[in-house]
Amino acid sequence: MSKYHRVAKQPLMQWHDAIAGIITHGVTDEAVDGLMDTLRKIVEADGCSLLVYPDGSQPYCPFRKRRKGEDPRIHIDQYLQSAYLLDPFYRLAVDGTAEGVYALSTIAPDAFKQSEFYRVYYRLVNFGDEICMIIPTPDEATIQVSVSRQDDKPRFTASQQALLERVFSTVRAILLKWWAASHAQNKENFLESHLECALSNFGSSVLTQRETQILQLVLRGYAVKNIAQKLEISPETIKHHRKNIYAKLDINSQAELFHLFIDSLRMVTPDSPPDPLTNYLKPPGQ
Repeated sequence: MSKYHRVAKQPLMQWHDAIAGIITHGVTDEAVDGLMDTLRKIVEADGCSLLVYPDGSQPYCPFRKRRKGEDPRIHIDQYLQSAYLLDPFYRLAVDGTAEGVYALSTIAPDAFKQSEFYRVYYRLVNFGDEICMIIPTPDEATIQVSVSRQDDKPRFTASQQALLERVFSTVRAILLKWWAASHAQNKENFLESHLECALSNFGSSVLTQRETQILQLVLRGYAVKNIAQKLEISPETIKHHRKNIYAKLDINSQAELFHLFIDSLRMVTPDSPPDPLTNYLKPPGQ
C-alpha cells in the first residue's frame, strides 16, 4: 500500500471508531465530546467547538477542544456574552434557513477582516480559518460545530471541507438525538435573553431608521461599498450617514462603536427598553 493510501485511510478509521463507540454506548455527553475530538483530528484542525443557540436564550458551549494552554476567557466566554450576535455563522443561521457545511471565506462580508469583531474575536486568538456545520433543531434552536485553524497554519483544503460534508448527515443525526435528551433535561435552566432584540434596535433611540440600518451593517463587518449596494444608495451617502452616526454617539472609530455595542449589551435585562443605549447613555441618577 502506498504512503498516500495509508495517510488517506487514517481519518476514515478514526471516524468509524468514533461512530462504533456511539453505536455501542449510545449518544451520551462523553460520546459527543469524543465526536468533537474526532472531527478535529480528521481534518487536522487546531480546535473544535460545539455551540448551541437556543431559541430566545443565550448560547452556550457544552463541548470544546482547544490548543493546550489556550485561555477560554479570551475568546469563547466573551463571545457568548453578546458578541456572537455579530458572528457571520450565527447571522447565516438566524437570518435565513441555513443547514449544512460552510466555510468562513464564503459567507463573511468582504470587509470582515477589517471589522472590529474580527480583530477582537479572530485575530486575538490567532484564528486563520474556520469551517462550521449548521444544524437547525425542530424547536428552532441551532447547533453549530466549528473546526478552526490558527493563522500560521495552511487553510482547510477543498477535500477536507468535502470530508466534513460527507459526514454531515451522520453528525446531524447524532447531535439532534443528543439535543432532544439534553434539552428535555435543561429546558427550565436556560437564561432568557433579549440580546437579539437589542441588536436589532441598537442606536434606534438616537439615530434615524437609515442610520440604524447602516450602523448594524458596519458592526457586522460590511464595507462602505457593500453597504451602498445592499441599500441601493451611493457610497458618499453611506459615508455621510456614518459621520452623523459617530457624531450622535460621540465616538470616532469603528473600534469605539464596537465597544459601545458590547458595553451597552451588558446592561440589558428583561425589562430594558428595546434600544440598549437608552439606559446606557442615561445620566447617572436618572
